Amino acid sequence: MDLEDWTARASKARRAAHRALSKHESAASRVVLLEDLTKSLSGTPVDVQDYFSEAIACLEGELYRSGIVLAWAGHFHVFSEVCYQKHEADIRAARPKWAFKDLSELKESVAESQFLIVAKDVKFTTKAQLRILDGQLSQRNQCAHPTLYRPSMNAAIGYVDDMIRQTLSYLPPPP
Repeated sequence: MDLEDWTARASKARRAAHRALSKHESAASRVVLLEDLTKSLSGTPVDVQDYFSEAIACLEGELYRSGIVLAWAGHFHVFSEVCYQKHEADIRAARPKWAFKDLSELKESVAESQFLIVAKDVKFTTKAQLRILDGQLSQRNQCAHPTLYRPSMNAAIGYVDDMIRQTLSYLPPPP
């Protein structure tokens, strides 16, 4: 056997070990399974991929609050861009007092929670989805600001998983 064969076998054994260990609640191998989800983001802009790769790196390093903050950032980046692309005129009509020339200026002048509400008002998202997003934003805010909140590994993995899956739902399916 040559080096390539041994490398392939070692890689296969590593993946099998992570799959087996991921069934144990406190195993760090559970984080590795999120890497499969990030592979499905391969058609997205590099900065979006980076948000989620960094979020997973944070989980691997037991920096759960940081992972949650980065996962929200990646999700909101895509959410706001897709909403704005599809509903810019509707947003302007729904909020005539909001003065902005582009998405970047809009995101700087409006709180994320207000953007979520207008996304519901222009029918980009539903009332039920808005409640979920509000909860996820609240959890992100608890992680980003000084609080006593310390998410568990399970909570952080679940949050990042949800954010990746929701982000994928806004994007067109790969060809």
